[in-house]
Amino acid sequence: MTGLLVCAPLGIEARALRATLGPGPVVRTGFGPARSAKSAAELARREFSALVVAGLAGGVGADLHPGDVVAASEVRGRRTVPCSLLPGLWQELLRAGLPVRRGPVATVDHVVRGRQRDEHRRAGALAVDMESAELAAIARGRPLAVLRVVVDTAEQPLLSVGTPLRALRALSTLRTIGTCLRRWAGSGPDFVGDFSSQPPEEVL
Repeated sequence: MTGLLVCAPLGIEARALRATLGPGPVVRTGFGPARSAKSAAELARREFSALVVAGLAGGVGADLHPGDVVAASEVRGRRTVPCSLLPGLWQELLRAGLPVRRGPVATVDHVVRGRQRDEHRRAGALAVDMESAELAAIARGRPLAVLRVVVDTAEQPLLSVGTPLRALRALSTLRTIGTCLRRWAGSGPDFVGDFSSQPPEEVL
């Protein structure tokens, strides 16, 4: 096995993770469900020991705020994919002082607003994104974590003047998550990773 595989849909997300995690494990997989499905088909042929999907998200859960980290208990899409509870990684996130919530993440094919946001909240989801379900499916029983940093909520929507600042803060949190992943994968009790030096990768 070649160790940890980290999927980051957007270029800005991948750069934030690589800043502290290093370039080797991080693959930029592309925005939205179609690009994610294409990337997943290519990555499914790869050997890896643990899969992490990390990036930004919209918050739909009650009492969720921009900057909170949602660690998925499951990812809901065309099918529901359960996510591992990895105690070592969880402890690294808490040790870093990150505000972490655990619960379902729903993958959608468009930006969720208004009534649709409420529907996902009533269904128990904490956050929505456009990629995780397709990418999580390739874990196939291996350790899987989906970590999403909230940028917008019902009270602070995506199309608002505060979004750029919230996004910058969320990307800073992603860099901290990269540090947590490196510590966990390098010495945590759940998993031992491989951080061989290699260039950044994209599978778009």
